[in-house]
Formats: sequence, C-alpha cells, structure tokens
Amino acid sequence: MTETLHRPNSLHEIRLATIDVLADVIGTGRDVALLQAPNQRNVGDTLIWLGERQYFTALGLRLRHVSDLGGYDADTVRASLPEGGVVLIHGGGNFGDLWYGHQLHRERVTRDLPDLPIVQLPQSVYFASQAKAEQANAELGAHPDFTLLVRDQGSWARAERHLPNVATRYCWDMALGWQPPQRRPARTTRRPLVLARTDKEAASGLASVDLGAQLGAQADRADWKNLGSDAVAWQLLRVLPRLAHRVPALRKPAFQPLMRTCISAINAINVRGGVRLLRDRPVAVVDRLHAHILAGLLEVPHVALDNSYGKIRAVYAEYTHVLRTARFASDLDDALSQVQTLAAEEPV
Repeated sequence: MTETLHRPNSLHEIRLATIDVLADVIGTGRDVALLQAPNQRNVGDTLIWLGERQYFTALGLRLRHVSDLGGYDADTVRASLPEGGVVLIHGGGNFGDLWYGHQLHRERVTRDLPDLPIVQLPQSVYFASQAKAEQANAELGAHPDFTLLVRDQGSWARAERHLPNVATRYCWDMALGWQPPQRRPARTTRRPLVLARTDKEAASGLASVDLGAQLGAQADRADWKNLGSDAVAWQLLRVLPRLAHRVPALRKPAFQPLMRTCISAINAINVRGGVRLLRDRPVAVVDRLHAHILAGLLEVPHVALDNSYGKIRAVYAEYTHVLRTARFASDLDDALSQVQTLAAEEPV
C-alpha cells in the first residue's frame, strides 16, 4: 500500500473521511458526469447511487450527465461537461471479470475519453483471469488521468498485483453516505428475515436455511424485489432507458433531463422497497453486502455472511462493524447461533 489506511471509528467519521478523499481526487464545485448509473432491481446499487448523490451535494459537484450501461454515448458525455469537468463511474462490486460487461464498458470509456479525467468510484476488485487483468491494466493504465478507488484492503492488494499501472486510492463504500428516512413505529410485529442471494456470488448456503425452524417461529425469505404499484411503475420507468440502448438518438443531450428523471425514479422505488423489506425486523440474516449495510443504517439487528470472494468479510472487518446492530458470521452454524442470541436479546 502506498498510503496509511485511516480507520474511522463511527459512521460519522466514515462520512467525513470519504468526503476528504473525494475532495482530493475529484475536487469541489466541479461539473461531473456519472456513468453506469443503476437501472436494475438491485437495491445495493441503488444505495450506492444515493450515497454518491449525497456526497456530490456535500462537495458542491454539479451533475451534468447520467447514463446507464447501455445508454452511454461518448460524444454526449463530452458535450455535457464544460471545461474542467470530470467523468465518474458508478461504484460497486463489478470491477474485474466476474461481471465482465461492466469491466469492458469502463475500458471502452477510457479509450473514448482520453481528454477527460476519469474517477472510478469505490469498487471491489476481483480477477479470476490473469489475461483479463493484464488487459485491464493496459487499457486503464494508458489513460493519462484515471484513478481507481477501492473499498477494501483485499481489493487494494489485488489492484497492486494486477493493475500496477493504474493509480489507486482507498475509499469507503459510497452507500454509507445515504441517510434513511425518519423511522416510523411499526404497526405490527414483523417476522425474522432471511435475505439470500442466488447468483454467481452466492457462497454462504443461506438460501437453503430454514430460519424459522431455528428460532421456533415463522420467518420470511426474500431477495430484492418490488411489489404492487411500485413494480408496475418500475417497469414503465425503465422503458425510455432501455429504448436508448437500441436507439442512439435517445442518448443525445436533449433527452438527458428525462433520462435522469427516469433513473432517479427507478432508484427511488428500489430503495423504498428495500427499506420496506428490512425495516423493523426483529432480526435478519443476509449474505448481500448492501443488505448488511441497509440493515445497519436502519438499525435492524442482523448477521451477515460472506459472498464468494470475501468482500463482505473485508468491508465488515475494516469499517461496517461500526454499525451497532451488525454482526458477522464465519459460516452458517455461527450465523444461526448468533441469530438465536440476537433474537433472545432486548430490542436494540
């Protein structure tokens, strides 16, 4: 590592430290474009998006352009940014070859926009293929002003190993910048919750657990989803961004205000559903990083299990352990033991 790692002791300190890093890397009072904006159901990406927007406001950054993965147009990005503007790429967990479409896109962006500074907002880094890592190093390292922000020390070490030509800094997950709406008392007693992933990052075995049997009470099982009128509105709002993937004319500056409105509304629905799912649970067990972060921000007692390459363990060990209702489990048996303990304790 090329810098001393600061370890904040509270959520407030994390937010202040994040602002310091972003101010140093991006600057303040600047015009920015945000690429790879989330346009899917994953509440984790939405929380990152909302945290990014909070930090942009704190830094006085003026958001001039927003596009999702398929709505990118290099000429529109360049036309949207006055002199001194900065291109930002949405943070998350897709840097590397596990979610390779996002990686190929950011490499394309660095080829298309060599005349603009580019900052990759905090990511987890993971490459299974050395050849793809070498390609990323060549593409990103060739850009004259590209900075990668990483959100955990493991990703920092992998970046140093795989991406020696890429300027890298440490920064905390952007989702921690989001502040949830004011809490309203629950009208009814809610069941415990299991929120388990079933995609290529799943590794905990949580999807097969009968939490209700362990607690002697019924429990809910879910993953991120929208319900009722929100589900209908969500589908309708996605029409324009998805059309822009196929119709280049819809990517032009004239459509930017409407595109930004649609993407913002999509993410507002996502976070509303995520809050509705988790808020006021007596206890939860999760194996998604941002289910853990959202539960912590909502002060829901919960136990987190790891994903396939250790990003949740790393982030918890380094900083999300400051969320006072959060616990981390090394395996399923440990998780179930901790859940039983939490369920027996007084409400936090």
